[in-house]
Amino acid sequence: MAITPQQTLFAITEAHPETIAVFVAQGYENMGDADKRRTQGKMVTLAQAVQARGKDLASFTALLENAVREAGATPDLTLAEDADESQVFPSEGDIRVAGLLPCPVRIPLLEAFDKVVAEVRQESGLTVGRKLVAASVGADVLEEGMRSIEDESDLPDIFLSAGFEAFFDRRNMARFRDQGVFQDTTWPAHNPLLAPYGLKDPDGHYAMLAVVPAVFLVDRTQLAEGEAVPRTWREILGPRFAGKIAMPVGDFDLFNGILLTIWKYFGDEGVEAIGRNLLAGMHPSQAAGRFAPRGGKGPLVSVIPYFFSKMAQFNPDAEIVWPEDGAVISPIFMLTKRTASEQVRKLADFFAGREAGEILSHKGLFPSCHPEVQNPVPEEAPFLWLGWDFIKEHDLGELIPRVNDIFGKAAN
Repeated sequence: MAITPQQTLFAITEAHPETIAVFVAQGYENMGDADKRRTQGKMVTLAQAVQARGKDLASFTALLENAVREAGATPDLTLAEDADESQVFPSEGDIRVAGLLPCPVRIPLLEAFDKVVAEVRQESGLTVGRKLVAASVGADVLEEGMRSIEDESDLPDIFLSAGFEAFFDRRNMARFRDQGVFQDTTWPAHNPLLAPYGLKDPDGHYAMLAVVPAVFLVDRTQLAEGEAVPRTWREILGPRFAGKIAMPVGDFDLFNGILLTIWKYFGDEGVEAIGRNLLAGMHPSQAAGRFAPRGGKGPLVSVIPYFFSKMAQFNPDAEIVWPEDGAVISPIFMLTKRTASEQVRKLADFFAGREAGEILSHKGLFPSCHPEVQNPVPEEAPFLWLGWDFIKEHDLGELIPRVNDIFGKAAN
């Protein structure tokens, strides 16, 4: 069952008891009382509850859904064909579309995409098999799906995901890139916000649709009088932050992007430093959901996707810092076969279109590469991008496990 704004708090907590602790932690103490849940909880919808407390609906919903996922009861958010999240690739369909979508934007993207699917079916009579599961299913499910692909005929016609490993590990999609299987048919130039960073694939294989920026959530209650808020990656690698950093270990796409970027600019020593400074590996929603930090009882700095900054904006003790040396970005890519038919290209054009770009940017705070989308970011918002030259010069399939190993040994 989906968690929707129209549901009552009672309905949500009855279907997902693991959300009770979330409500209580976020200031809805009455939800911890069974009698009050049955009475008051039946009279208040989720939308009304978050509005009354000045919280962000999308961020709070994501926090609830994360609690459901951690309890092992992922809600059935979409159509039956997506229900089995142990499989990434569709087994049927004249046209096959597959991938992992970021949780905050998955539902609105699917709702809009299904309208285009219906048009293609009506116009051509072709069936469209799609498996667009939540990115939270994790790296293991994706890796297992990749192992099932033996040749080009096994590939979906369109594949979408965030991160690096699916696209640049030479055991995965990179082997087909080297065979010239994919073609980027999106816009010739990127959004003005992102164009200076050279995100467009110079070889024309990968279409970058948007980026996931990593920013800092700082608990100011832990700063001594006169102590400065950290504003760069270099700062949080220093000994001042030993045992005071939370990293988005559960968000494997962004986490690996952060480790790779730190390694690029600071080498093994930088990765070791962030490992030594680790206090906790937290899901971003857990870090951002700490609306009432108490000095010394949590991380001083939590590295989170920019989306989750909305969850902390009402906390006067928290400060969101866009790093002055740039927000590390994890790319959201789309792969389309060079031999794609007109109908496949119509489906791919949806994901590359302005509507999808605005969903990514406005609902997920994932800045869109679409040239016409207005991206809501701070006035000063530099980015740190790994770079195409770096990607070509390194086998990321080997480098990602290596930097994870360095980080893990330093953190233990």
